[in-house]
Amino acid sequence: MRADFYVAVDGDDASPGTAERPFATISAAQDAVRGLCRNGLQQHVTVQIGGGTYRLMEPLVFGPNDSGTDEFRVIYAAAPGEKPILSGGRRISGWRETDTGRWETLIPEVKAGSWYFRQLFVNGHRGTRARAPNDGFFRVDAAGPDNRTSFRFQEGDLTPSSRQEDAELVFLSDWSISRVRIKEVNAAARAVTFCDPIGPAAADFYAISGFEPHARYYVENAPEFLDTPGEWYLDRKTGLLTYQPLQGEAIDAVEAVAPVLQRLLTVSGDLATGRPVRNLHFVGLTFAHTEFQLPTRGYAEVQACFAEQRPNPLGRWNSFPPQAAVAFVHAVNCSIDGCEICHTGAAGVGIAGRSRNNQIVGCDVFDIGMNGVMVFSEKNNTVSDCRIHHCGVVGHGGVGVWVGLTEATAITRNEISHLPYTGVSVGWKWDHTPTPCRNNLVAFNHIHHVMQLLSDGGGIYTLGLQPGTVLRGNLIHDISPAAGKEQSNGIFMDQASTGILVEGNGFFRISQAPIRFNQAGRNELRKNVLRLSPTAQPLQDAPPGTVKVDNLVETDEGDKLTAAIEQIRAEAGPDGVSPDVSQRSPRGRDWHHG
Repeated sequence: MRADFYVAVDGDDASPGTAERPFATISAAQDAVRGLCRNGLQQHVTVQIGGGTYRLMEPLVFGPNDSGTDEFRVIYAAAPGEKPILSGGRRISGWRETDTGRWETLIPEVKAGSWYFRQLFVNGHRGTRARAPNDGFFRVDAAGPDNRTSFRFQEGDLTPSSRQEDAELVFLSDWSISRVRIKEVNAAARAVTFCDPIGPAAADFYAISGFEPHARYYVENAPEFLDTPGEWYLDRKTGLLTYQPLQGEAIDAVEAVAPVLQRLLTVSGDLATGRPVRNLHFVGLTFAHTEFQLPTRGYAEVQACFAEQRPNPLGRWNSFPPQAAVAFVHAVNCSIDGCEICHTGAAGVGIAGRSRNNQIVGCDVFDIGMNGVMVFSEKNNTVSDCRIHHCGVVGHGGVGVWVGLTEATAITRNEISHLPYTGVSVGWKWDHTPTPCRNNLVAFNHIHHVMQLLSDGGGIYTLGLQPGTVLRGNLIHDISPAAGKEQSNGIFMDQASTGILVEGNGFFRISQAPIRFNQAGRNELRKNVLRLSPTAQPLQDAPPGTVKVDNLVETDEGDKLTAAIEQIRAEAGPDGVSPDVSQRSPRGRDWHHG
């Protein structure tokens, strides 16, 4: 299979980039492709990347000069049958085994203060920062005087740490969390105080007792907590990294990776001149190992891993989104096809800044620190045929796919599962103010085992005016009982959700109402099929303006539910999507030419 340029881990950037003499880095291939682009493309251009790990010293950045044209594509693709990994991490070596069975290694850059990491990936899995309790959570006994910077803990839960300055408390609210450094633990008074406040300042309900009097929390990153296989602790002062191995792990065969970069790939057009990146595609690549550094004043989520911008002395709504490992900004007709995005500290993929007609297709997005995929942008972007799972590992308010104030975004045929909070979130306005959010489609997704840690969300969650938005043919099941104050549901149409068609969705094993409303407007529900739990009602808080046409089919029969969903899918067309949705991207194997 012919390509224009080749990259291999044992290549040489001084080589011509042929199959016999490949480049060593993608950056070298990028320079070669730019030369072709400057002269005007006469055909598709493919860079074939061999298997192995490419450790990035800085993020890859593609701009307008890396673009294809309306007619010809520029493609960076994995060699057939091979797995190239673009890693933002550094391999940790020099391990020695102690008398206790733990492994240790000294990292001089950490001791010198030039590097510090919060994620560690060992033999392909994410290690656990030493934490207490090992399973489950502690419960607040009583909030402190200001309900933000201290609380009383229950007898025996906390003790002062020898590395108090690095210990971190993770506090769970209904739909968000806070991460703050511990200032002091007073065992005699059973009191813990923090360097920064719990929760965003803009609303009282983010306070320690804002949702429930005995909220959940855990503490991590103290040497005293290192007591369980799979846990690790990094001493900032000495540079000593300690890991307690899992059963079966061998010190002479360990592959431990700690992230250095917060971003791996940026595809960014020039907003000032209006020049987007066009027709640029990444196929079959793995993007892995990014960092999330705790902000100086702590991390307090507003919702969906948008965190309060601190300092915030006036207490205004002022938040910023999580950084994505792979980011598209002002990109047109670009794609990520058949890729893996995994092992991140913050978000997985972001599409923003006047981007349109881009596709994320056939990807596996997993072990993500915050949101899996985020679509901020203009219109006609698509996330389809992906597996998006085990997100929100660091920011537990993370969702599988977050869609903001966009038009004609299509989220279709994905499997979205094993999340601490919501599966798909659409809309980002809490009142009836008109926005660009309209005509979005969430269709034929399999959403399950979400809402596993937080509450007040659902398999699908909506906000604000959304004329023309459709939620169709989704199969939603195994929604955990609410862990906090509010319910967890199959679909939750939150504040001002209006103009949405909810059609032909199937629900089962949902402990509370399959569909819930909160201050929503007029929406249409029809042909939804529910297998109710014994204590659940079909709809919760449905507003009088909701139109119910041939709405709910309640059944205890799994076959009937499946048949009803399949009929809805068949009515939508052979591809399972309404005709107004953009055609899906070709699969990775079809991109090569020659």
